Amino acid sequence: MNVNRTSGSEAIISLAFALIASATAAQSFGAEPARVLKPVVTTNYVVVTNIVLVTNYISVPGPASGLGSLAAARTNKALPDLNWVPPADSYDWVQLKSGEWLKGSIKAMQKRTLEFYSDELNDLSFDWKDIRQLRSARTLDVLFGDGQKVSGPVAITPDQVSVGGAEPRVLPREQMQSLTPGGSKERNYWSGSGSFGLTLRAGNTEQVEYSAQGSLQRRTPATRLSLDYIGNVSSIDSVESANNHRVNSEFDYWLSRRFYLVLPSVEYYRDPFQNLEHRVTGGVGVGYDIIDRPNLAWNVTTGPAYQKAWFVSSQPGEPTERGAAALTFGSRFKWDITHRIKWLLEYRGQYTSREIGDTTHHGLSTLSLELTKRFDLDVSLIWDRISNPKIGSDGVQPKPDDFRLVVGLGVDF
Repeated sequence: MNVNRTSGSEAIISLAFALIASATAAQSFGAEPARVLKPVVTTNYVVVTNIVLVTNYISVPGPASGLGSLAAARTNKALPDLNWVPPADSYDWVQLKSGEWLKGSIKAMQKRTLEFYSDELNDLSFDWKDIRQLRSARTLDVLFGDGQKVSGPVAITPDQVSVGGAEPRVLPREQMQSLTPGGSKERNYWSGSGSFGLTLRAGNTEQVEYSAQGSLQRRTPATRLSLDYIGNVSSIDSVESANNHRVNSEFDYWLSRRFYLVLPSVEYYRDPFQNLEHRVTGGVGVGYDIIDRPNLAWNVTTGPAYQKAWFVSSQPGEPTERGAAALTFGSRFKWDITHRIKWLLEYRGQYTSREIGDTTHHGLSTLSLELTKRFDLDVSLIWDRISNPKIGSDGVQPKPDDFRLVVGLGVDF
């Protein structure tokens, strides 16, 4: 009897739950679709917020967690520890003030500018204050402000310069004036560039013209030797129409970071079409760097000289050679417009007696476009002027000005 009462109660409870379930189903069936989607939208919103969990990965470097550690990770600009050094290999290494390391080859550090070559980035120039560290396992020559010169492997930190070798030295960094590759190999002191242009024409007119430019430099911590050449030869129908060559040599000795002595400077020039068989000018002078930046440089020079000229011909009763004192002056402006485009503007002038030619001028403007790591496209405008050209035996005075536009393929080495 009790069993029957229990079974009846269970049946009544089951029936009640069934009625509630039916009513809920009917209400859901009759609801609007937008209301049905609300739980789904809410679920998706919860899923999207899970993306915030990625910030946990950013906060891993710091010991703290949460939004505070995320902000600290974004604003932390601490530089790498000085205890870490690059591997011992054949490369030179420099660290920028941002903490980045570059490997390559040091060309020189003079006038507070470091010239550096990288296989990937090509030639680079840095203001010395932007260099945090420097490491080189090869022999470098280091010149300090008091005149002492030390050679050996070099390690430079923000505060000091350590030079290894037979007699290791450690000196304050602010006393270092310059450094260049040294050692027993002479080629470590040299660098240069060249450009060559050729024009050939056949048919009704046969024309051959070539132009060449070259520059060599030998640098030590305290000196700089420069050799420059410009030449142009042209013929039309086997008749020569141009044949001029100019060679300049200058030896500079640095007295400070901006001021230097020119001891000496020599120029050779030849242009038969201006009635000059040969002309040689030698002198001394001083130079000063007006602008000295990694991508912008401008210097000027001046000094006394002696000039001697040999003429192709002269009028009856006049000598075919003359010599006189002269005053030389020059300027060189170089601007790295971009990483691949460079502009060079150079001027040389000589003021001397009227018998030799009075004032002479030479101007060069070269726009260089980098094609590859080694080759450039050079476009040069060259101006040569002799204010009072010597009259030849034919009684004809050459024109004072010559202009040339030269397009050539350049190479750096």
